[in-house]
Amino acid sequence: MPLARRRDIRVIAVVLGDLLTPAEPAAGGPDTVALKRILDRLNRLFEPALAEPFSLSPEGRVDGVLDDAAQSPLLVSVLRETLAPVPLRVGVGVGPAAPMRDGTDAYANARRALELAARDRGLTRYVGAGEAGDLLLAAICRLVDPLLAARTPKQWEALAAYRELGHQRAVAARLGVTRQSVGDRLAAGHRRAVEDADAAIAAYLSYRQRSPAPT
Repeated sequence: MPLARRRDIRVIAVVLGDLLTPAEPAAGGPDTVALKRILDRLNRLFEPALAEPFSLSPEGRVDGVLDDAAQSPLLVSVLRETLAPVPLRVGVGVGPAAPMRDGTDAYANARRALELAARDRGLTRYVGAGEAGDLLLAAICRLVDPLLAARTPKQWEALAAYRELGHQRAVAARLGVTRQSVGDRLAAGHRRAVEDADAAIAAYLSYRQRSPAPT
Protein backbone atom coordinates (compact mmCIF):
# COMPACT_ATOMS: atom_id res chain seq x y z
CA MET A 1 0.00 0.00 0.00
CA PRO A 2 1.58 3.31 -1.05
CA LEU A 3 2.32 5.93 1.60
CA ALA A 4 0.05 8.95 1.59
CA ARG A 5 1.81 12.12 0.54
CA ARG A 6 2.26 14.46 3.49
CA ARG A 7 0.08 17.53 3.20
CA ASP A 8 1.92 20.83 3.51
CA ILE A 9 0.90 22.74 6.60
CA ARG A 10 0.96 26.52 6.78
CA VAL A 11 2.57 27.40 10.10
CA ILE A 12 1.86 30.86 11.53
CA ALA A 13 2.41 32.72 14.78
CA VAL A 14 -0.48 34.50 16.47
CA VAL A 15 0.60 37.24 18.88
CA LEU A 16 -1.79 38.39 21.61
CA GLY A 17 -0.79 41.20 23.96
CA ASP A 18 -2.45 42.57 27.09
CA LEU A 19 -1.50 46.06 28.21
CA LEU A 20 -0.92 45.82 31.95
CA THR A 21 -1.65 49.55 32.14
CA PRO A 22 -4.95 50.43 30.39
CA ALA A 23 -4.84 52.42 27.16
CA GLU A 24 -5.93 55.58 28.98
CA PRO A 25 -3.68 58.56 29.76
CA ALA A 26 -5.31 58.92 33.19
CA ALA A 27 -4.13 55.40 34.06
CA GLY A 28 -0.59 56.07 32.86
CA GLY A 29 -0.99 54.31 29.53
CA PRO A 30 -0.98 55.60 25.94
CA ASP A 31 -4.28 56.85 24.59
CA THR A 32 -6.05 54.87 21.88
CA VAL A 33 -4.98 57.24 19.10
CA ALA A 34 -1.31 57.02 20.14
CA LEU A 35 -1.53 53.24 20.42
CA LYS A 36 -2.99 52.92 16.92
CA ARG A 37 -0.11 55.04 15.57
CA ILE A 38 2.35 52.69 17.30
CA LEU A 39 0.66 49.67 15.72
CA ASP A 40 0.63 51.34 12.29
CA ARG A 41 4.40 51.82 12.57
CA LEU A 42 4.84 48.21 13.68
CA ASN A 43 2.82 47.00 10.69
CA ARG A 44 5.01 49.02 8.31
CA LEU A 45 8.23 47.68 9.85
CA PHE A 46 7.14 44.03 9.75
CA GLU A 47 4.91 44.13 6.65
CA PRO A 48 6.82 41.35 4.76
CA ALA A 49 6.28 38.91 7.66
CA LEU A 50 2.64 39.76 8.41
CA ALA A 51 -0.34 37.52 7.72
CA GLU A 52 -2.76 39.85 9.53
CA PRO A 53 -1.82 43.40 10.61
CA PHE A 54 -1.67 44.26 14.28
CA SER A 55 -4.63 46.12 15.69
CA LEU A 56 -6.30 47.06 18.96
CA SER A 57 -9.35 44.97 19.86
CA PRO A 58 -12.44 46.49 21.54
CA GLU A 59 -11.26 44.81 24.76
CA GLY A 60 -7.98 46.73 24.59
CA ARG A 61 -5.91 43.74 23.47
CA VAL A 62 -3.18 44.02 20.86
CA ASP A 63 -3.24 41.21 18.31
CA GLY A 64 -1.79 40.26 14.95
CA VAL A 65 -0.53 37.28 12.94
CA LEU A 66 2.86 36.55 11.43
CA ASP A 67 3.51 34.26 8.47
CA ASP A 68 7.10 33.98 9.70
CA ALA A 69 6.99 32.76 13.30
CA ALA A 70 10.72 33.39 13.72
CA GLN A 71 10.04 37.14 13.53
CA SER A 72 7.84 37.11 16.65
CA PRO A 73 10.59 37.62 19.30
CA LEU A 74 11.94 40.68 17.48
CA LEU A 75 8.46 42.06 16.87
CA VAL A 76 7.52 41.68 20.53
CA SER A 77 10.72 43.42 21.65
CA VAL A 78 10.17 46.34 19.26
CA LEU A 79 6.56 46.67 20.40
CA ARG A 80 7.59 46.66 24.07
CA GLU A 81 10.30 49.28 23.47
CA THR A 82 7.78 51.51 21.68
CA LEU A 83 5.12 51.14 24.39
CA ALA A 84 7.52 51.48 27.34
CA PRO A 85 7.23 52.19 30.15
CA VAL A 86 3.75 50.65 29.75
CA PRO A 87 4.26 46.90 30.38
CA LEU A 88 2.91 44.35 27.92
CA ARG A 89 2.11 40.69 28.62
CA VAL A 90 2.34 38.58 25.45
CA GLY A 91 1.22 35.12 24.42
CA VAL A 92 2.56 33.72 21.14
CA GLY A 93 0.81 30.75 19.59
CA VAL A 94 2.68 28.81 16.92
CA GLY A 95 0.86 26.31 14.75
CA PRO A 96 -1.30 25.72 11.69
CA ALA A 97 -3.74 28.38 10.56
CA ALA A 98 -6.50 25.76 10.35
CA PRO A 99 -7.49 23.55 13.32
CA MET A 100 -5.77 20.19 13.69
CA ARG A 101 -7.64 16.96 14.45
CA ASP A 102 -7.52 17.75 18.17
CA GLY A 103 -9.05 21.17 17.55
CA THR A 104 -5.89 23.17 18.31
CA ASP A 105 -4.44 25.81 16.04
CA ALA A 106 -2.19 28.84 16.36
CA TYR A 107 -5.06 30.97 17.67
CA ALA A 108 -5.92 28.51 20.44
CA ASN A 109 -2.22 28.18 21.27
CA ALA A 110 -1.90 31.97 21.60
CA ARG A 111 -4.83 32.18 24.00
CA ARG A 112 -3.32 29.37 26.05
CA ALA A 113 0.08 31.07 26.03
CA LEU A 114 -1.41 34.31 27.35
CA GLU A 115 -3.29 32.40 30.06
CA LEU A 116 -0.08 30.66 31.17
CA ALA A 117 1.87 33.93 31.23
CA ALA A 118 -0.83 35.53 33.39
CA ARG A 119 -0.99 32.48 35.67
CA ASP A 120 2.75 32.62 36.26
CA ARG A 121 2.71 36.43 36.55
CA GLY A 122 5.17 36.51 33.69
CA LEU A 123 5.40 38.71 30.62
CA THR A 124 5.96 36.24 27.78
CA ARG A 125 4.97 32.71 26.84
CA TYR A 126 5.12 30.59 23.68
CA VAL A 127 2.87 27.59 22.98
CA GLY A 128 2.88 25.32 19.94
CA ALA A 129 6.58 24.53 19.51
CA GLY A 130 6.08 20.93 20.61
CA GLU A 131 6.21 19.58 24.14
CA ALA A 132 9.99 19.88 24.48
CA GLY A 133 10.05 23.18 22.61
CA ASP A 134 7.38 24.75 24.81
CA LEU A 135 9.35 23.75 27.91
CA LEU A 136 12.54 25.20 26.47
CA LEU A 137 10.98 28.49 25.42
CA ALA A 138 9.12 28.80 28.73
CA ALA A 139 12.43 28.42 30.57
CA ILE A 140 14.01 31.17 28.47
CA CYS A 141 11.04 33.46 29.08
CA ARG A 142 11.18 32.88 32.84
CA LEU A 143 14.82 33.97 32.81
CA VAL A 144 14.26 37.02 30.62
CA ASP A 145 10.96 38.36 32.00
CA PRO A 146 12.48 39.61 35.30
CA LEU A 147 15.11 41.53 33.30
CA LEU A 148 12.34 43.23 31.31
CA ALA A 149 10.28 43.98 34.41
CA ALA A 150 13.29 45.61 36.12
CA ARG A 151 13.99 48.09 33.31
CA THR A 152 13.55 51.77 34.13
CA PRO A 153 11.92 54.30 31.77
CA LYS A 154 15.35 55.78 30.95
CA GLN A 155 16.70 52.33 30.10
CA TRP A 156 13.73 51.61 27.84
CA GLU A 157 14.26 54.99 26.16
CA ALA A 158 17.94 54.28 25.50
CA LEU A 159 17.21 50.74 24.26
CA ALA A 160 14.56 51.94 21.80
CA ALA A 161 16.84 54.71 20.50
CA TYR A 162 19.77 52.30 20.14
CA ARG A 163 17.68 49.84 18.13
CA GLU A 164 16.70 52.66 15.78
CA LEU A 165 20.07 54.45 15.52
CA GLY A 166 22.54 51.62 16.09
CA HIS A 167 25.31 53.75 17.66
CA GLN A 168 25.73 54.94 21.24
CA ARG A 169 27.07 58.31 20.10
CA ALA A 170 23.91 58.96 18.07
CA VAL A 171 21.72 57.89 20.99
CA ALA A 172 23.64 60.21 23.33
CA ALA A 173 23.11 63.14 20.94
CA ARG A 174 19.39 62.44 20.69
CA LEU A 175 18.87 62.05 24.43
CA GLY A 176 21.23 64.86 25.44
CA VAL A 177 23.38 62.65 27.67
CA THR A 178 26.94 61.33 27.58
CA ARG A 179 27.95 58.26 25.61
CA GLN A 180 29.00 56.64 28.90
CA SER A 181 25.51 57.22 30.27
CA VAL A 182 24.00 55.51 27.22
CA GLY A 183 26.34 52.54 27.63
CA ASP A 184 25.44 52.26 31.30
CA ARG A 185 21.70 52.29 30.52
CA LEU A 186 22.05 49.64 27.82
CA ALA A 187 24.09 47.42 30.13
CA ALA A 188 21.73 47.90 33.08
CA GLY A 189 18.82 47.06 30.77
CA HIS A 190 20.55 43.77 29.85
CA ARG A 191 20.37 44.55 26.14
CA ARG A 192 22.71 41.78 25.01
CA ALA A 193 21.13 39.09 27.20
CA VAL A 194 17.63 39.90 25.93
CA GLU A 195 18.78 40.07 22.31
CA ASP A 196 20.55 36.72 22.68
CA ALA A 197 17.37 35.20 24.10
CA ASP A 198 15.34 36.63 21.20
CA ALA A 199 17.84 35.17 18.73
CA ALA A 200 17.70 31.74 20.40
CA ILE A 201 13.89 31.68 20.32
CA ALA A 202 13.86 32.87 16.70
CA ALA A 203 16.32 30.14 15.68
CA TYR A 204 14.21 27.46 17.35
CA LEU A 205 10.98 28.72 15.80
CA SER A 206 12.65 28.84 12.39
CA TYR A 207 13.66 25.20 12.82
CA ARG A 208 10.13 24.23 13.90
CA GLN A 209 8.64 26.10 10.96
CA ARG A 210 10.81 24.09 8.57
CA SER A 211 9.88 20.84 10.35
CA PRO A 212 6.21 21.14 11.40
CA ALA A 213 4.61 18.40 13.47
CA PRO A 214 2.65 15.87 11.39
CA THR A 215 -1.13 15.90 11.41
